[in-house]
Amino acid sequence: MRAAFAIRAWAAIAPGLQSQEQWLQWAKAPVCPVGDTAVELPHVPAMARRRLGHLAKMAVFVADSVLPPEEGTDIPVVWASRYGDADKALSLLRAQAQGEPLSPTAFGLSVHNAVGAQHSILRGMRANAVCVASSHCVPEAGIVEAVGLLNDAQPPGSGVLLVCYDELLPPDYAVFHDEPAAEYAWAALLAPLQAGEAGFVLQALDDVAPQGQGQAGTLPHGLDALHFLLQGERQHLVHGHASGQWMWERVHA
Repeated sequence: MRAAFAIRAWAAIAPGLQSQEQWLQWAKAPVCPVGDTAVELPHVPAMARRRLGHLAKMAVFVADSVLPPEEGTDIPVVWASRYGDADKALSLLRAQAQGEPLSPTAFGLSVHNAVGAQHSILRGMRANAVCVASSHCVPEAGIVEAVGLLNDAQPPGSGVLLVCYDELLPPDYAVFHDEPAAEYAWAALLAPLQAGEAGFVLQALDDVAPQGQGQAGTLPHGLDALHFLLQGERQHLVHGHASGQWMWERVHA
């Protein structure tokens, strides 16, 4: 499998990082962000904003930073998150264990596609909204889904928005962290790679041992993938896990 794509626009947010200038500076010497992220969504009505959890606010922030309010109604969106809003799910489990009634609203906001659903409602979007999760290879799963939608796009050549987002697991689940933990969200508007254009290729590898993982020892993989996309001097990123082997490559079509 080989997926080629270009990035037309992007945005990202994490503790202490919000503007593109801050992120490009970060890409020169990346460190794992620590702390809480301040998210402002003044364009979202107050009642709707209260329904958005912290993770959802980060995801909506970057999505709407790439797609201004007056644009993007018909653009498909792929939402990629390893954990989703685990804190909401854990709260429901606690309530069930204590024999308390479960809130239908809380359940609806806890499912993995809740962020995409809320965003679609907020913007009145009718195009595809797909949510994916793939253990250690979430960005790769998001790219594969997004490029598949690009190939089916009408009109041909129109874009697909990819949003990758995650946050720290709640304390009761923290033992399951198997990579550096950080909260972040980033969005990229993907488009078909045109002749002579700089872009990227993602391909699945067979029988290749994990190697060349770059910042994987210091960053969660979702941020390592973003670092590769932003850092022009990185020509390759190889990411391997039991769930698959992948190579990202910077190319000129």
